[in-house]
Amino acid sequence: MRVAVYYNNNDVRVEERPVPSLNQGEMLVKVKASGICGTDCLEWYRLKKAPLVLGHEITGDIAEITPEVKDFKVGDRVFVSHHVPCNTCHYCLSGHHTACHTLHTTNYDPGGFSEFIRIPKINIEKGTYILPEVISYEEGTFIEPLACVCRAQRIAKIKPGSTVLILGSGISGILHAKLAKANGAGKIITTDINDWRLEFAQKQGATALKATEVKDILANYVIVCTGATSAAYQSLDCIDNGATIIFFAPPAPEVRLPLPIAELWRKEVTLLTSYGAAPKDLQEALELIKNHTIKVTDMITHRLSLDEIAKGFKLVAEAGESMKVIVEPQGSLSQQ
Repeated sequence: MRVAVYYNNNDVRVEERPVPSLNQGEMLVKVKASGICGTDCLEWYRLKKAPLVLGHEITGDIAEITPEVKDFKVGDRVFVSHHVPCNTCHYCLSGHHTACHTLHTTNYDPGGFSEFIRIPKINIEKGTYILPEVISYEEGTFIEPLACVCRAQRIAKIKPGSTVLILGSGISGILHAKLAKANGAGKIITTDINDWRLEFAQKQGATALKATEVKDILANYVIVCTGATSAAYQSLDCIDNGATIIFFAPPAPEVRLPLPIAELWRKEVTLLTSYGAAPKDLQEALELIKNHTIKVTDMITHRLSLDEIAKGFKLVAEAGESMKVIVEPQGSLSQQ
């Protein structure tokens, strides 16, 4: 089978590998669509493990199962979560599923940017969802990124009528704007340094501002959707009393942020981080897409074959005139 192997953002190669063989209780999925996530292009995060096959926003068809798999059958359309929690440890039981050690050691083999992936038993049991017929393969690739957004807004407890400021108008920023709107936020403001992305955000119903133009805004919730250090600092200047700042996108590990503790203390500001998605968030995201509460197809700007994946990584890494880039390992879905 063909796989896309990541060496760095400017070196993604299509190579040949054997189709993974199955162990007891596993299944093989034929990947139909796989989204390129912004985190796939974080070199500080990826290079230490390169070369590797990335891709964690996938949908596809079950191509093969072992006899032990009882809840699924060959031909089922599925979305599969790459990381799954144990649901029994201290972290899971206290609601911190994405801090679970099991979650950080699970994945499918070799990665979503390939023609086939092997799904381990634990991922089948805790992270495989039948894709309803009303959800296309392309729409299904948004389940994971939307679930991450659902988790962040869930733990932040965003209230209806609130002012929500979103720093960064990439795919996560737009998804945050869409979900905040669906949940009744009063005013939604997004920022970016890119005019094309600001125009895109404006079309989604947000008030879009250049990052340098944000002033005199006191938000109830500030969601940082870019790893730029300037955005982290800016979040501290845009908070109302009792506000919550959600650090959704991380800067590089060496970045340290001095905090005005006395001011935050005086204002009773809450600082939150949110990583990944819990099972309940994946289920919520699936339902939001299924019920058309959150429309996602209007965010797809590029559909590429596996042979074109290097172009896709360049588009996502440059963060210019692109939003969601989807790779179709089996060829164009529109022609199937």
